[in-house]
Amino acid sequence: MAAPRCAMPTAAVRSPRSRCRESRRPSADARAAAMLTRCGRGGAARVESTTIAWVLPYEGYDDEAAIAPLRALGLRVLACAAGAPVPADAGVRVLRAELFGDARRLRREYLLDARPALIVAASPEQEAEVLEFLKPRDDVVRGLHPPELPVQRLSRLLQRAGGEARLQSLQFTDELTGLANRKRWQALLSQELAQPTGAECRAVVMFDLDHFKQINDRFGHQAGDHVLRESAALLLDSLAPGDRLARWGGEEFVALLVRYDRATVVADVQRMLQRLAVHDFLAPAAATSGYERLVNRFDDTAAAPLDGEPLQRMAVSASAGLAFIGERSTFADVMSQADVALYEAKGRGRNRLVSYESLQESAGGEDRDLYVRHFENVTRVMTERMTTLVTNMGRSLVEAARREANQDALTQLHNRRYFDARLSREAETARKHGRTLAIALIDLDHFHDVNASFGYPTGDLVLRRFAEIARHGVRLTDWLARYGGEEFCLVMPDTDLDTAARVAERLRAQVAAAEIHSIDQRRVGLTASIGVAQLAPADEPLTLVQRASEALLAAKQAGRNRLRTARAEPAG
Repeated sequence: MAAPRCAMPTAAVRSPRSRCRESRRPSADARAAAMLTRCGRGGAARVESTTIAWVLPYEGYDDEAAIAPLRALGLRVLACAAGAPVPADAGVRVLRAELFGDARRLRREYLLDARPALIVAASPEQEAEVLEFLKPRDDVVRGLHPPELPVQRLSRLLQRAGGEARLQSLQFTDELTGLANRKRWQALLSQELAQPTGAECRAVVMFDLDHFKQINDRFGHQAGDHVLRESAALLLDSLAPGDRLARWGGEEFVALLVRYDRATVVADVQRMLQRLAVHDFLAPAAATSGYERLVNRFDDTAAAPLDGEPLQRMAVSASAGLAFIGERSTFADVMSQADVALYEAKGRGRNRLVSYESLQESAGGEDRDLYVRHFENVTRVMTERMTTLVTNMGRSLVEAARREANQDALTQLHNRRYFDARLSREAETARKHGRTLAIALIDLDHFHDVNASFGYPTGDLVLRRFAEIARHGVRLTDWLARYGGEEFCLVMPDTDLDTAARVAERLRAQVAAAEIHSIDQRRVGLTASIGVAQLAPADEPLTLVQRASEALLAAKQAGRNRLRTARAEPAG
């Protein structure tokens, strides 16, 4: 690749006659002062402090006659050849339409950089062509005389750019990795293909991270984003100064390599794949619950790993497809060939490089056979992905069905079916390990009156409100189920009777103090009666619930809105 072709043009040599003519015109300082008066000191100062990239059709083109008047006004203008990197400190570009031959070439050069641009048209026809593709942020001016006119337009450009510069650059930059995006890559490669073929060997390489969806599914999307950023950094660090790298989409990257010969290209790509395969991509060890891991998969605000937090290595590799650029190669040809080679690499087991040239040789030059094989490889890869997708969807559907079967639709608490099954397991675990277990049976007082006075929709609202209070009022180790109607049961593992009574009493007080309103905003008074019982060694789950039910009835008979406990009868 050629080095950036940007240089300050040498000062123009003026004849004595021209100097004589200049003596009769206002001095440069006088013209600058006039310009400051016309376009405002703030705007002119902004232009004077900004480097202007003057884009020429090719290296060595002499446009000093057009640039000199602007320099005479104190502006800093750098001449740059089309396709060459624009100086980093340049705040705005100027392109003269008449120098680029046709509107298509002008448009391609215009789209190569996201900086504000001023296009100079030489005729009304050129101005009309430019307006067809000009972005609203940029501007067009007809001619360069008087020089104050383009200076005023440049000042307006820079004023409007302000905070837009960053937004405009995002059109050509992948936000996650910082690489050129697909749109920018299309412009870069098209520009490269337009250059005459030299002695150097040019190639396009497509990289695809193997089994990337499994990384997202297992470690979460935060870890997946980390892998993409780190992979981009590794690939970028492996490139030579003249190479280009972009994110093609998803987990695919594409690179343009320029080397002395084909063997060097292949060797360098192999080293890039090896570097990815041996690199330590780390993710936090899965020490959280399954629910937390599921939530954090999609939570961009989840906390980053702390120092000293256990990490585990993520196995990451990539497949690559290589296509060499020929004398008559088009964008579509090169990208299609690299894609065919990439899918062949995946079909051969992944974590490898395949070149389109080697496929042609093995197919005996029969492109038809080659594309049949490509179809088979694409089908194989897509079948794998669909199988994984269907498996995951099936797992999700089963999980959703299981959750729906065990959840009360109105309150989102566990339902009676879940309560009966889990209480049996809790009782068995408590007996087996010699632990305590207590339950609190809760009944909402006078709930029939709530329905009769306020209506059934308000009754549903009251049930949901109680469930919300109860969820936030119990301990993390406890769980709650809707037993039936307006009755609920709080199950408290590893809890004795006295502790369970304190937990249940706190919940009763919270319910009594809660502000609950009907659908029409009338206040609804709500209290609860509670019976608490502890599992005895000889108890069955049904016996435990029966004792809690007897305690609940005692609380109601004593006047409601209170708690009663039931102690097990000593074995006699």
